[in-house]
Amino acid sequence: MATPATVLSDLSSHLQKIEEEPTTTLDTDLLEKAELFTSTPEYRNDIWKETQPLFLQIASLLPKLQQDPSPLTRFIIKLAEPYRFEDIKNVEFEVGLDLQAAPFHALILTLLGKATANSVDAQALATRPAVMSSIVRLWLCTPDAGIATQAEDLLTSLLQVSKNEPAMVSSQDPSYAYGTGPVWRRLFGDRDIASLYYHYTSLKQLTSPPLPLLNKRDKTIAQARLLSWLPQVGKLDWNALVSSHGVEAEREVGLKEGQGLLHYAALKMVDTEDDMLMHLTLINFFSVLITTVNTKPHLTYVSSKDIAMYLH
Repeated sequence: MATPATVLSDLSSHLQKIEEEPTTTLDTDLLEKAELFTSTPEYRNDIWKETQPLFLQIASLLPKLQQDPSPLTRFIIKLAEPYRFEDIKNVEFEVGLDLQAAPFHALILTLLGKATANSVDAQALATRPAVMSSIVRLWLCTPDAGIATQAEDLLTSLLQVSKNEPAMVSSQDPSYAYGTGPVWRRLFGDRDIASLYYHYTSLKQLTSPPLPLLNKRDKTIAQARLLSWLPQVGKLDWNALVSSHGVEAEREVGLKEGQGLLHYAALKMVDTEDDMLMHLTLINFFSVLITTVNTKPHLTYVSSKDIAMYLH
């Protein structure tokens, strides 16, 4: 009777053959058998620790695969289920997050979800600006609503787990708070990333726009995604939304010194006269923001007068 170890070894040999002869068809029966073994106690308790070479082999093969990758992407998620982020942190995630790499988006976002296990893993991910930027770009630009939701949830979870530097401040210290952790600094303090929130949602033509160049319809979709995310951010740290982060795009969209992403999203981003659906989305945003964020001074940044203007 085949053991998990022998089946996984057979799979590795099969994948090597595909690497050498790309026309070789994936053995889906072997993949299903290997997937069953990844659910056994034997695999989950011990064998998984020895499978990193197989994981890296699959990760290397996937971008070059000349056939439907879905059986292999399903398997690698099962294979990596017991893994920690530490075990996979060196994968070139940004390749699988490229907008053209649609078959791999769910897989990569699932793997990156392992970085939400603790603040140390989140910090390790935050040190990779190309990956973080790719997550934000995918979230705002993908035509797949399910992938956008998965990316948004990942960003929120990373912010939730990222407080101050793990080894520097105790949890009893009042400065152990949101807004200063590595993920926060990357998503709001990194000028290249912070500018993406404006470039992909502003209906104005901003200078040096990053790819892809979105049309008006796609920008309104990105606007709705930003409005969905901001209350979750504000619930954790209000200052991240109301503070200026010093990017040129803030000036170009009409923000003044001391005005931040919230001011832009609430009062400048949406064309309320020309887009009734986004007008309704904005009204819903105000409702969610008010009921979600408990910070007392939040209405001083978006005045009740401004809100009333949009509600009527």
